[in-house]
Amino acid sequence: MTAFHQTSICAKLTKMKSLALVLVFCAFVTLSDSACFMTLLKRGARFCVDGYDNSRHPMGSTWTNSKCIRCTCSPGQMGCCDAMGRVTNLSQGCIVKYDYKKCTFDVFNPTNPNIKCSYGAVGK
Repeated sequence: MTAFHQTSICAKLTKMKSLALVLVFCAFVTLSDSACFMTLLKRGARFCVDGYDNSRHPMGSTWTNSKCIRCTCSPGQMGCCDAMGRVTNLSQGCIVKYDYKKCTFDVFNPTNPNIKCSYGAVGK
């Protein structure tokens, strides 16, 4: 076997291992209930732009937008996390009312307030 052929095989194995690692990482990301995200900024950026309302924020600032997403603008990146949980797996007949001014929510049965609603929530 030639040295070129051995190097080629090693390179392919390295690529396959890297691909397998990426696939495993992606599987864990999709299984998590993460409520945070990060946006990379262009080199030399002096502010962050909130993608929900297009408002501009200076470096070092932290704010909560109208959808209860709390963001921090740092050199090179903007990090945001949900400041309020989001309801999942809601009991049948129940509804969710989000209060975006207070960043809270209420889960209830609109036809019978005595019925206790079960639900899951992600975030916060």
